[in-house]
Amino acid sequence: MVAIVNNALLKKERIAVESEGDVVHIHLGNVQVSLPYESALLLSQWIRVRAKEAKRRAGDVSRHWSVLGTLHDANYGPDVTRG
Repeated sequence: MVAIVNNALLKKERIAVESEGDVVHIHLGNVQVSLPYESALLLSQWIRVRAKEAKRRAGDVSRHWSVLGTLHDANYGPDVTRG
């Protein structure tokens, strides 16, 4: 199998989700989308279903999802930083 990679598409981008009252702000790089919470909830459900489909197509049949968290400025121990 040969993978063709476009390095211009592989740069790091800021991705964040914030809430303000009943509005959810989604930041993807320089783009910000603001949605009412009902629409944001529908979008999250749609993304989760499509992610499960992609996971299954990739051959990953494990049943558990990883926990998501924010690790800004996390201190890594010496075992994690070894290559």
